[in-house]
Amino acid sequence: MFLGEIVAAYADEECLEEGRPNAAKVKPTILMDSGYFDINSRVGSIFKACSGNK
Repeated sequence: MFLGEIVAAYADEECLEEGRPNAAKVKPTILMDSGYFDINSRVGSIFKACSGNK
């Protein structure tokens, strides 16, 4: 478990509504358990190997 304090946050003007971030416009990626998720679904796994440059 990680605990921390958010001391600053930044967002482009186009991601704000009435001065507050809109999660749908920010499109966050969240790490939970063993996977990465966007707002709607799982988008990746922390255990999946990368097939990048060899």
